[in-house]
Amino acid sequence: MTTVNDKELEDLLARCFAWLPKATEQVGCTEAVNVTSANCKQAMKPTLVALFTEAFHLVRFQADKMKQMKAELSSTKSQLIENQKWVISLQEQIIDSKDSQLEAVKTAVETSVESNLKEQFKSYSAAAAENVMVCQASTDGLSNPATLRKVVKSVVQEEDRSKNVIIFGLQERKGENIEERVEEIFQDIGLKPKLQAVRVGKVSKEATIVKRPVKVSLASSSLVYEALRQARKLRHSEKFSKVFVRPDRSEEERARDKVLVQELLKKRETEPNKLHFIRSGTVHSRDKINNE
Repeated sequence: MTTVNDKELEDLLARCFAWLPKATEQVGCTEAVNVTSANCKQAMKPTLVALFTEAFHLVRFQADKMKQMKAELSSTKSQLIENQKWVISLQEQIIDSKDSQLEAVKTAVETSVESNLKEQFKSYSAAAAENVMVCQASTDGLSNPATLRKVVKSVVQEEDRSKNVIIFGLQERKGENIEERVEEIFQDIGLKPKLQAVRVGKVSKEATIVKRPVKVSLASSSLVYEALRQARKLRHSEKFSKVFVRPDRSEEERARDKVLVQELLKKRETEPNKLHFIRSGTVHSRDKINNE
């Protein structure tokens, strides 16, 4: 198929623009808008014949080029449709590939989980068998309903605590909206979770500054993990540098945590040039690096 290039179109336009003023002048008109049938009657026959011949061939040439352009446009549309089909086909292949990968990952995870569950079940079975032997030898074993209820209660409480964090060091205010204050702390470390918050513990009559811990309940244990991970940013906060976020613990664990937090605060006051933090149940200290 012959194509129309830019040079041919430019030549065609040049011939048209050159012919129009020439024809206007030869029929005795000063402007193209004045070329009428009445004015053309005044022109000599040889002039009109020459103009007609030129116009005929110019129109014929234009018709040929327009035919070529129409064919090119049709071909371009067909190519565009083919390209769109090709893109759609690629998208379908990508979706199929993702589905295959997800299915493979799902199968691998299910297999791994099943294998781990089997291993854990074996371990639990062995432990349970050992515990049964111990319980059989004791009158206070799990066969005792009170003991069984206590064990179940402990498991449920542990599950509930996995979705909680405890905030220490937040001074109480009269008529405070504790949830709004906790939301402000979370925003300071780049988090905006839905939460419920409540002060825990009793207010000491001798205390002049009250800083009861705040128990914060989140939607999932993964949010708890993220909150604990980001909590280290508070030491750089202008408002909450003395606030600490810790996991929710049992009463015994909370008592140990309280001692650790008090020790941490004391070290920060007595050794401000060092970085102090709690790790694995112990207060650690090291020299600060850069702007820590």
